[in-house]
Amino acid sequence: MFERGHVKEGMTVRSIDGQKLGKVFAVQEGEFLIEKGLFFPKDYICRYSEISDIRDGEIILLHGMEGLRRFSFDEDRGVLGQSVGTTGLTANASAAGVERPLVNQDSVTVPIYKEELEVTKRERQAGEVRIHKDVVQEERELSVPVRREKVRVERRDVKDRPAMHASFQEETVVVPLRAEEVEVQKRAVVDEEVVIRKDAIEEERRVAETVRREEVDIRSDGDVEGPRKLDLTPDDPTLRRS
Repeated sequence: MFERGHVKEGMTVRSIDGQKLGKVFAVQEGEFLIEKGLFFPKDYICRYSEISDIRDGEIILLHGMEGLRRFSFDEDRGVLGQSVGTTGLTANASAAGVERPLVNQDSVTVPIYKEELEVTKRERQAGEVRIHKDVVQEERELSVPVRREKVRVERRDVKDRPAMHASFQEETVVVPLRAEEVEVQKRAVVDEEVVIRKDAIEEERRVAETVRREEVDIRSDGDVEGPRKLDLTPDDPTLRRS
């Protein structure tokens, strides 16, 4: 489905059989206008839904010229007259979005154009912060108290105490001695945290670009009244553009 953004002024329009119908000279919200001829051209209206394809900058329609709705330029009234079968459009050049001089029996209205700056913003990566962690090995010593048993031998003189179970055999008496050993284990713990926060800072930035505008140079021959300046408001129909 083609939309308004696909159609540009100046694009060539062809019928389904390849016949050149004209060029686009005005783009509207729901349709675009096709210019046919050179002097007092007959203009045609076409909806975006009537586009079959756009190839190499040219618009291919789903039908031929007979399927177009025609606008004819009425010289006596100075407006674009709507042909039979066209609905939903007003019969004046401003409402149709046709940016060309309006002519009637008493006056000619010539639009003067200028370019305005339109600023848009887009996000881009302005930099980055990298945090790199290295593994460092170091020796650490701990003092751990441990216990062990040692032997202290005492000999006591016992006089004339009866022996109940004397066997008078050789034997060895073993007395176990105990001691604590140190075992070292490692476990990972969180030592500290690094927190990174981003703050949005708003600043003014000046941009400059060259724009164009049209200036009027009025020259007259003979007994002609001097030019007048019309105080038109921005919502005046004669200033309305597509």
